[in-house]
Amino acid sequence: MYAACGCPSDAYNVFKNLRNKNIVSWTSMINAYGDNGHPNEALDLFEEMEAVGERPDEVMMLAVISVCTKLGRSDIGEWIHEYVVRCGFGESVRVANALIDMHSKCGNMEKACSTFDGMTRRTLVTWTAMIQGLALHGHGRAALTRFSQMQREGFRLDEVVVLIMINACSHAGLVEEGKHFFRSMAEEHGMEPWMEHYGSMVDLLCRAGLVNEALDFVMNMPLKPDAVIWRTLVAACRNQGNVNLAAEVLDCMMEMEPEDSGNYVLKSNLHAMIGDWQSVQEVRSSMSCKKVAKTQPAHSYVQPTTMSM
Repeated sequence: MYAACGCPSDAYNVFKNLRNKNIVSWTSMINAYGDNGHPNEALDLFEEMEAVGERPDEVMMLAVISVCTKLGRSDIGEWIHEYVVRCGFGESVRVANALIDMHSKCGNMEKACSTFDGMTRRTLVTWTAMIQGLALHGHGRAALTRFSQMQREGFRLDEVVVLIMINACSHAGLVEEGKHFFRSMAEEHGMEPWMEHYGSMVDLLCRAGLVNEALDFVMNMPLKPDAVIWRTLVAACRNQGNVNLAAEVLDCMMEMEPEDSGNYVLKSNLHAMIGDWQSVQEVRSSMSCKKVAKTQPAHSYVQPTTMSM
């Protein structure tokens, strides 16, 4: 309950006062840390569990793999993979699926591929994790090859697989292939595209420099475009120097999200690009009148520490 409410410290207070902890107790607490942005504390707790002699089960291993995925560190990913094999969970399809996803998100595609190739039984989740990993790292052709293999083995694609394939084509510049996957949803498989499918198609066209085609696509959508789609169009227009079109799209976004300071900043920067300082001042005045506060920029850091286990 405390974990679900975003209170891992309160959850730990309950946990530490348990006299007889079992595997469910440890798993719940590790999930509490992992799900609330404390992956290092989760791994520290896993070390503590090992020290007291508690043996993990499959559910525990899935929780720890999820934590390692969130950390995004390849060294810890390889360590937990070795641990999984030592503990006898290497043949579990669920664990192997999680490992493929983890290695992919940690940037270790070689390990993800070797895990996939070593599996004797695969599910649709297995194929999805592998194809998504390849797409994530720009290996569009390899993703298409795996997709063909999946079909030959008799797996039927679903909306998630189609979305992943459009994204793979987008990152690899495979415009016609991406269009084919989108059209096949309704024409061959009777699927109704989600907003995410439309967004991926806009991204595909914009990445290929087909901004006008992307705009036509958006204007003819049966769904009302969301802010993500509009932002994709704005970025593409700006990259190609089409400031007037970008400004028109931003006007649509500002109607949808009147309190989002990012839209005002984008429009101000667009006018500044062409030296239209009067319009820049008008945008800033509009922000002030509507009391729209500018969001502070975020930051990130790289954690250099390694695990000694």
